[in-house]
Amino acid sequence: MYKVMVVDDELWGRRAISKMISELALDVEVIAEARHGEEALKLIGVSKPHIVVTDMNMPVMDGLQFLEHLHEHHSDIRVIVISGYSQFEYLRGAIRYQACEYLLKPVSIGDLRSAMIKAAELSRTYRSHQQQKKEAVDLLKLKRSAFLQNVTAERITNPSDILKHQEELQIPSGLEHSRLVVMMFRHFQETARTRFHGNADLLMFSIENILHELLQDELALVYKSDDRLRICLVVNGTLTTGTQGPAWLPEFHKAVQRMLKLEVCAGLSPSFSELAELPHMFRAANKAIGGARLHDSGCGLYPAEDQIETRGGGLLTSFDLQALRQAVASGNVKEVRELLHNYLTKVTECGVITVSEVQQELTRIMDVAVSELKVMVSASPTVFDPQSITGLMDGREVTLLLGRWLEAIEEYSTDRNESESIQMIQSIAAFLNDHYFEDISLIDIATRFHMDPSYLSKLFKTVTSENFIEYLTRKRMEKACELLRASDRKISDISELVGYENQRYFSQVFKKSTGQTPSEYRDSHLQRD
Repeated sequence: MYKVMVVDDELWGRRAISKMISELALDVEVIAEARHGEEALKLIGVSKPHIVVTDMNMPVMDGLQFLEHLHEHHSDIRVIVISGYSQFEYLRGAIRYQACEYLLKPVSIGDLRSAMIKAAELSRTYRSHQQQKKEAVDLLKLKRSAFLQNVTAERITNPSDILKHQEELQIPSGLEHSRLVVMMFRHFQETARTRFHGNADLLMFSIENILHELLQDELALVYKSDDRLRICLVVNGTLTTGTQGPAWLPEFHKAVQRMLKLEVCAGLSPSFSELAELPHMFRAANKAIGGARLHDSGCGLYPAEDQIETRGGGLLTSFDLQALRQAVASGNVKEVRELLHNYLTKVTECGVITVSEVQQELTRIMDVAVSELKVMVSASPTVFDPQSITGLMDGREVTLLLGRWLEAIEEYSTDRNESESIQMIQSIAAFLNDHYFEDISLIDIATRFHMDPSYLSKLFKTVTSENFIEYLTRKRMEKACELLRASDRKISDISELVGYENQRYFSQVFKKSTGQTPSEYRDSHLQRD
């Protein structure tokens, strides 16, 4: 459906033309009317017509002025002129500003139909051409991005190959005094989780769109790093202002902060002149980002040449790491929680610690979890993903990351403790099944299995739903029933065989368990047989 706007200062004229258009039985629809050119221009931004049908002699902004403005600012709109005047100036203006048709009033339905078909066809052709052009630009942009990503990651290293691709992809050869800007974003991971349902790629796509819109250059040399956590941009002298770095950076920061609640942290490489230098420039700019203070805020620009040596960390001592390893390995969640809390407190209170220092120490903590709890890590790969450290840029994300690690360790330790407890009780039950006839007490079993008697009693009840005595008694009674049914042994002998030296006591326990004395139980089963 093609949208049409009718512009005429006379109400009856607008209504007549609109009515005629509605009766053409074409794929067109009048969606707006205006009294003069100025009013029409205000409505165009809202209604976005494909075709404008306009008079020429109008107040405020006449047809010539209106056609000129459409030609300069809305070249996608096709124009049909309907006028009561055949003045040469109007005809020349219509031709100069590329109107489709110039019809004289009163216009016939046949002429209007032909003009509308022509305008619709031209609009379709223009849109198709624009779509093809856009697709070609998008494809070239995609190829450029992939090429720059491959060069940066050193998958393409041969200088002649680089120059060949550079020429094919229409990348300017004059790169003298260019710099590589590598940008990361504070609060990126949290924003991806809370506002983009965990889709970091979608968030990065939104950031790229903002950057392209700001630069007003669809083919700017923009690409993502391999880990998709950084946006890289090759800038030249026209985009930089002295030592302040890229002139567009503050505006870009304001835009992503306002729209996405992110803060830009940018590393600026030294100058270079050939794309073959990109890997070195990327490392330099990325290292500069790592030198940013963890607790910095706002727009941060870190030129590689201004980088200073860091303190070298030291918040996580070897003693802390060893204590953490032992606590994790033993499943001591309380101690793990305390150690991680202490480390987080140090990080929070250390105003000069850098991003790279924290990332290095977090990597050491994660290595402990990976080495000591391989099953847990394999079960929670997204929690213990190295990229969760690589993309970390601010103190809040340190807190959230340590919280997720602790939660995973607690859950795993609980499951592991439950599993180990079940296995222990199963071993004890198996022992009782084999030794039920012996004089065994709870303390004897606790000593044999190196457990506290009170803890064993509670654990046994939890796992088997019976206390220790109930379980042992049941096993003895089951064996006694089996012997009574399958043999003619004396009851006193059976009593001793199942662990009771006192036959009288055995009979009492048996009757309490089965509701019958041993003799009654045997007689009842003999009668059935």
